[in-house]
Amino acid sequence: MNWALDDDLRLTRRALKGIVEFTGLDKCDVVHSVWWKGLADLPKESLVGKRIICQIPGEPFRYFSLPHYNKTAAVVGQWISQTKEAEKELISVAINSRLIPYIVDNEVFRPIPADDTDLIAFQQDWSIPSDSYVIGNFHRDTEGHDLKSPKWMKGPDVFLEIARALIDRGHNIRVLLAGPRRFWMRKRLSELGIPYIFIGKLVESKDDMSVNILPRPILNLLYNLIDLYVISSRTEGGPRSIMEAASSQCKVISTRVGLALDILEADCIYSSPVEAVDIIEKDIQSDHLRTTIEPHYQRVMRNHQPSTVVPLFRDLYSYIGNIPPFAGYQRGRVTASETHKSQPVHARVLRWFTRRSRANLTLGMWHKFVKPPFGGGNQFMIALSKAMQQKGVRIVENRVKSGIDAYILNSIWFDVESFREYRKKSEVKIIHRIDGPIYLLRGTGRDLDDLCFELNTEFASTTVLQSAWTYQHIVEMGYQPVNPIIIHNAVDGDIFHSKGRIPFDPERRIRLISMSWSDNPSKGGPIYKWIEEHLDWDRFEYTFVGRVSERFDRIRQIPPVSSEDLADILRQHDIYITASKNDPCSNALIEALTCGLPALYLNDGGHPELVGYGGLPFKDVDEIISQLDILVDNYETFQNLILVPTLDEVAQKYLTLLRDVA
Repeated sequence: MNWALDDDLRLTRRALKGIVEFTGLDKCDVVHSVWWKGLADLPKESLVGKRIICQIPGEPFRYFSLPHYNKTAAVVGQWISQTKEAEKELISVAINSRLIPYIVDNEVFRPIPADDTDLIAFQQDWSIPSDSYVIGNFHRDTEGHDLKSPKWMKGPDVFLEIARALIDRGHNIRVLLAGPRRFWMRKRLSELGIPYIFIGKLVESKDDMSVNILPRPILNLLYNLIDLYVISSRTEGGPRSIMEAASSQCKVISTRVGLALDILEADCIYSSPVEAVDIIEKDIQSDHLRTTIEPHYQRVMRNHQPSTVVPLFRDLYSYIGNIPPFAGYQRGRVTASETHKSQPVHARVLRWFTRRSRANLTLGMWHKFVKPPFGGGNQFMIALSKAMQQKGVRIVENRVKSGIDAYILNSIWFDVESFREYRKKSEVKIIHRIDGPIYLLRGTGRDLDDLCFELNTEFASTTVLQSAWTYQHIVEMGYQPVNPIIIHNAVDGDIFHSKGRIPFDPERRIRLISMSWSDNPSKGGPIYKWIEEHLDWDRFEYTFVGRVSERFDRIRQIPPVSSEDLADILRQHDIYITASKNDPCSNALIEALTCGLPALYLNDGGHPELVGYGGLPFKDVDEIISQLDILVDNYETFQNLILVPTLDEVAQKYLTLLRDVA
């Protein structure tokens, strides 16, 4: 269909020609996939004894958050990362990887002279103005399952905020959209009165994939006609449009994703939509991005042509004997070789699993439940129990009995000895949820982390980690979790929500809030005290809820309260500030974001993963006041870009794991 993955497949085959012989699955020595989901579709018994190579077309940490990914990952003997950032992520969690960059077809994507007759005719046919600053974006922005939901990964809402701000500043821009599934963006641009051109057929009631995927030569014409290509994605492997725009000598700016760090000049990479607007405004006024075109073009020519990656593939295959062949699944699961029976048996197993996956399951939850207010892990386990029951799962707390399909153990915060005693008598399936590392969070307790991973090795069928930051630091400390998957926490949406919150009004004093249930200084007390001493109290007021290591003079302090009262308090404030260190997945931060508060956060722990474009970071206290001013001045933009997973979405991931493990 001319998707990016089709390009990956076509260009990889071209690069491998002459290095390998292509044959069928039954006869091959090596299975080389350009996408992990392609491997997931292959019968695992057909892979036993073969060496499996897989390219990563996206950012690894995003894939680590998908429930079925870790099963497929267990098959792969050699990963190929296609960007330096992907290689860095894999190395940080001790996964074997080789860097072989993405390839672009520079015979198709190339600069075209301004007087080219085809270029001029195309511009006239589609009424692309020469007197406006034309901003292009060719990414899908709508999910395929309903053609209405925005594809948040591609950041259409980020792009929209950039375009809206440029219009508000009085700039004569025109948005140029191309490609399929542009339904959400077209609708929102029309609602906001932002002028745009859509290159394609207007299809309203059905998927337009079959009619609006443009031929690559047409895309090249568009790159040569626009003034700037803007990438607004939250996560990407490429995107290929970075290489295509650079190869076409089109100006391009991007969020800090995928290939952006490999190809683009620093001036072309933005960390917030406010930065992007400043970059574009400067280019409209002075054409300052003109100087970035040649460096981008040279990097693509030097590193991303088929001819440049052929030696890298040849080197990989010269060491093919060092890649371990797939031996089948381990850790109590049926190995692939054992499942290779007759077809009728295989069919019966699939029918049984389909029935079983629909049936009600029983989940044993082992955690020392405490009535709130209490720590974030406790809050999450209570919320998860409620959400799983709403999905038809029967919950049994801190007991062992027959009929339980699998257990969730919460780190070390359960009756370890009782569970160990039971484990000696019966084989059970375990999802082990891990926080921490405890040592980094508390500053003490390395023995607790040792116990945690002793239990993980002893019990776990799969491991849930709360953030990519957690995964990296666990591996850095020398631990290797069993079959890890990253699932962020979520909060009870019946309690924490933005309905009924106060409207933001810059004419009154801006209301700031922080909270913590611990008085450990690492929870941010000293930084909150610094803010108190440097805040403009004529512009702001500040509330702290919970326990803290410092004594405040002007910050209003409220003792710990129930979740319901806390949610009400949050909805009466404007901006949430968190300065906690080494916090893997702050429940307090998620609660504030879910209540509609943009966040000012210490750039540490899992905070950046949770906030995304819904706030701004600071590295040290000297940045706090200036970043706070930017948040206030662009409040609506940051609030519109808050994006947190719902408890239902998180519970669905746990349910998928439960079915798999059971």
